Amino acid sequence: MITTRFLSHSEYSSYGDWLKSQDEETLRLYFGILMDQESINSLVSTICDDPTKHEFLVAERDGKRVGCVHIAIGGREVEFGIIIAKNLRGQKVGSKLLGEAIIWARNRRYRELYMHCLSWNQPIKHLCAKHGLAMTSEYGETEVKVGLPPPTFASLVKEATTKQSQLWYAMIENLTPVTA
Repeated sequence: MITTRFLSHSEYSSYGDWLKSQDEETLRLYFGILMDQESINSLVSTICDDPTKHEFLVAERDGKRVGCVHIAIGGREVEFGIIIAKNLRGQKVGSKLLGEAIIWARNRRYRELYMHCLSWNQPIKHLCAKHGLAMTSEYGETEVKVGLPPPTFASLVKEATTKQSQLWYAMIENLTPVTA
């Protein structure tokens, strides 16, 4: 089962460790270029210098990270970057993460969502279309910039229900059987 959670600020360096464990194709899809370890270290250092401008919603299976939405915060706007481990693409991990991240942003009253989609990254384009995020294209690159509606009772309940189910799942996972 895939579970999701937000990283605490003290866990942000683990984002870099996870990125370093990804294959070249996955990193190219995410960044548009191949990132070496030094570049990833520099990125994570910048993020850790001001963690209040970042959030990380991660997907995990059996305690191992399998996907992440990096949410960069600027004023009342958020920018999402989504990365899914190669072996789990096409299994709705990205859709789960994107849906939860959108609800999270709405419920915190962010007004705009921005995503940059590389022209050759068809999976992210498909994911954006699936979630009704209209894309515009300029010079072969695609962007999503949409207004986010304010929170509703339904969006607040959806986020609370997701958190509660994740908590129950974690509790059940950690139960040890009683042996006689």
